[in-house]
Amino acid sequence: MRRLAIVMPFFALAAGAAGFYIRLMELMNVFDGATGLPERRATLTLALIAFIIVFLVIIAVFAIRTRVKRMSLPGFENAFGTESLAYPFVVALCGVVWLGASVKYFLDVYSGFDLTASELYFAILSGLAALSALFFAIEVYQDPRRKATLVLSVVPILFMCFWLILLYKDNASNPILLSYCYYCLAIITTTLSFYFTAGFVFKKPAPGKTVFIYLASIFFCMITLADDHDPSVKLVFAAIVAINVVYSSMLIRNMHKRGVTG
Repeated sequence: MRRLAIVMPFFALAAGAAGFYIRLMELMNVFDGATGLPERRATLTLALIAFIIVFLVIIAVFAIRTRVKRMSLPGFENAFGTESLAYPFVVALCGVVWLGASVKYFLDVYSGFDLTASELYFAILSGLAALSALFFAIEVYQDPRRKATLVLSVVPILFMCFWLILLYKDNASNPILLSYCYYCLAIITTTLSFYFTAGFVFKKPAPGKTVFIYLASIFFCMITLADDHDPSVKLVFAAIVAINVVYSSMLIRNMHKRGVTG
């Protein structure tokens, strides 16, 4: 699985980059500049939808085959192989970038003197999620048996759920689903990626589903980078992409054939 541990995450990255380009072209050419309404049955829109379906089918087949033929070892540290110093270093670096993006978001909004309660909560929870991702990697590397890992694995899930609620609140009256659907899918798949990661900590692993969700999260986060988000929000998505690339690669790499434990 060592080769696939490199190929599949970077396949998701490459597909996400292609999806990003198609989405960017769609935003530039399909949506009316005055009304914001998209052109019906636009070629770019249909092409992106078809591309997404093909990608999801490919990673679903890979995840199912992986689930049938492979298994992960018990314990988060064994399933992901966290004994290398590169693991906490890279994930901690992603956490620092995420934390910096959260601070920048708060400062940008605060400097405009129009800070709302939702934006304040978003900045705070985003910062806490970043710190949790950072310290989780360090805790698991040092001693995965510490109870702190349980709490740290849950915090990003709570933040992503809040983000999803915030997205719904901001778009409840928006009739143009196409304007935010990929943003929504990015948040949903990322929420599930943190959820399934926590499942390994709570001894409820689902390796096949986890692999699928990691790759899907990478893909949709890449696509939504083309949307008109605050630069700090885009930086958060970029950090999440990097974290899921690391985790997906580690999980795939450490899977064994069924019946083989070494």
